Amino acid sequence: MSFVVRGAADVLGGVESWRMWWMLAKNDVIRRYRRSRIGQLWLTLSMAAMIFGMGAVYASLFGTSMSAYLPHLGTGLVLWGLISSTIIESCLSFIENDSIIRQVALPRFTYLLRTIARNLFVFAHNLIILPVVYLVFGSPINWCILLFIPGLLLVLANLAWVGYLLAILSARFRDIPQIVASIVQVAFFVSPVVFKPSQLRIDHPVLVLNPFASMLDVMREPLLGNLPSATSYLILLGLLIVGWLLSLAFAGKYSHRVVYWL
Repeated sequence: MSFVVRGAADVLGGVESWRMWWMLAKNDVIRRYRRSRIGQLWLTLSMAAMIFGMGAVYASLFGTSMSAYLPHLGTGLVLWGLISSTIIESCLSFIENDSIIRQVALPRFTYLLRTIARNLFVFAHNLIILPVVYLVFGSPINWCILLFIPGLLLVLANLAWVGYLLAILSARFRDIPQIVASIVQVAFFVSPVVFKPSQLRIDHPVLVLNPFASMLDVMREPLLGNLPSATSYLILLGLLIVGWLLSLAFAGKYSHRVVYWL
């Protein structure tokens, strides 16, 4: 229990240092596109090109119309970008900030929040595409869209404990980032990003045992005007409780050693 308390103190300290990680995350995005003529707009344009390019190909392969398929694909790709990049980049949260960690005594969770905030900035740029897709292809918008914010917060809370755990492990074992990147790449093809969940039976293992499917469900369905599955909420809530207890205990025991591993 003492390890959990120590880990929770680090998390709370990181949240309280919000000015630091918010400024660093914003600077990361600005610096990435410095001297570019259109700056961060490249984020939006590259995602739009992927959506419309893949939409044309897969709509033909699945034998469906663009109007029925593109809103699903576009929403899935934007949301998957947030999930996958947050997990992959979380592995490097401590490694990339090694010079700061060695010199400044900040809560370790601060560096993970920098990673999450940076990916939220990118996500916000990509999110601009979706209203255009919905208007062009006539996707219905109703009160269900209000459930998107709770779904997003639930997903971010789960990504936070996963990222915290991976960041500590990656500082100790440098092969972890490559392993995680490979797993996420495989997860893309077995998660309902390109294909629709309705193409599988409701109790299919891809939908029930795959947490990425639940993450996509609680965020994508409200944007498409549908109610998410109650099962998805239960799965994510269960993972949230168990995952944070595990992550806090692990962080409480090992996070102070990170500086020696860098």
